[in-house]
Amino acid sequence: MVHKWCDEGIDASSLSLEQKRSCPLCRAKHPDNRSKEMIKQIRLWVEKGKAWAQKMLGDRYDEGIGVEQSYQQARELYELAASQRNASAQYNLGDMYREGQGVDQSYERAKEYYEAAARQEFASAQNSLGIFYANGRGVERSYETAREWWMKAAEQGHEGAVKGLQILDKQEGRTTPSFIPKPILNVPLATDHTIHY
Repeated sequence: MVHKWCDEGIDASSLSLEQKRSCPLCRAKHPDNRSKEMIKQIRLWVEKGKAWAQKMLGDRYDEGIGVEQSYQQARELYELAASQRNASAQYNLGDMYREGQGVDQSYERAKEYYEAAARQEFASAQNSLGIFYANGRGVERSYETAREWWMKAAEQGHEGAVKGLQILDKQEGRTTPSFIPKPILNVPLATDHTIHY
């Protein structure tokens, strides 16, 4: 497998397609996500009990990438990873229960999985909990609790949470936004010291 850092660098770089097919650090071939080779490698890590691999193979089954699509297989793999506190797998299980994909639809179960991931600072799960509390899905409606979860997600830059907070502010008639993004640090300043309007 290609190193995570190398994979991200390959996708973001301006290298040629041929150069992108190998890892710039170790020169390992960059596998195709759909290839049998890639799936076989992931399965080996799943057998070793690696939560990240269980989640990754679960994603493949969920989306039908390189394997026949199966919500049941995805759920089983996500459950294995979730039992090891993999926040992304917990979040995906929450989505499955929210939508009723491969499971009986249950907002209560979805909320449990979202909450497990949210407590590990998983911003998308925090946003989903905000939505659940704002709409009263699987929980008693509470705009205060929705605001708390959205604030946590917004502080991590989650755009959906920022929009949720803006909607709450508007509903409550607030003139000052409840969330103001922090300024980006280490931005080079203008060298001419001129104030521009």
